[in-house]
Amino acid sequence: MNKNVTILNFSGIYDHESFYLQDKSSRFVDMKDISGTNAYCDDSAREEILRRISEDYSDAERSFARGIHFIDNGNYHYISALYTSLVKEPFSLVVLDHHPDMQRPMFDILSCGGWVLDVIQNNPFVRDIHIIGADKGLIDELDENGAKKAKFYDLEDVFLGDTGISLPKTEHPVYLSIDKDVLKRGEIVTNWDQGELSVDDLFGFVRALFITEKKCFDRDIIGVDICGECTPDQEGCDISKAIAGNDEFNLKMIQYLDDLVTELR
Repeated sequence: MNKNVTILNFSGIYDHESFYLQDKSSRFVDMKDISGTNAYCDDSAREEILRRISEDYSDAERSFARGIHFIDNGNYHYISALYTSLVKEPFSLVVLDHHPDMQRPMFDILSCGGWVLDVIQNNPFVRDIHIIGADKGLIDELDENGAKKAKFYDLEDVFLGDTGISLPKTEHPVYLSIDKDVLKRGEIVTNWDQGELSVDDLFGFVRALFITEKKCFDRDIIGVDICGECTPDQEGCDISKAIAGNDEFNLKMIQYLDDLVTELR
């Protein structure tokens, strides 16, 4: 993975954050004018989003899925399905999320709650899918046949305290998708109900994954996307504090991934 930082601004939340201004090479893509994007993505919106993601680059210059992608709040997590559709090699998908995102949509349309299922059904290059931190009750509600196509891990299966981190056994280069709603609400505020993972443990997982993939399997991480912002008008919280917390996290993540990529070269 190389450090190409892209920010996709759907809700307008990134207008209130500054983490991406630290790096002049980051690419800010305003998506607010595209209709049919909030929680669901219709066909015309999908086409336009893909065009804007890739318009500044030619195929010879980079794979559009590579790099670090900030994709707004959890209502836009379906963007992960669009990015992974640009991966043209067998890959493993690793997801940290409080929700399994494998619900069948009411209509045949890409959604934030069903994007993983869309990847399973429509991406010919995905080989294995690992979902970490999803709520057990939500997993139990899934269609049995669909649920069998992904591997689910409780936080306790992965984060072993003093004994370290147990990584999923991936078979191919990894695309990593992080929804910040897997984190404790006391540490970060998102626009969805949240899990119990700590920020420190999340960063520890990212480090362990990058190092293991490179040193044990000589594989680079394909790309990383991050969602889970709060919304600009979110109620029930100190919105200024919530935005500042997400901004700080995002800056730390960019710097952390940059250091990791440099270390592993």
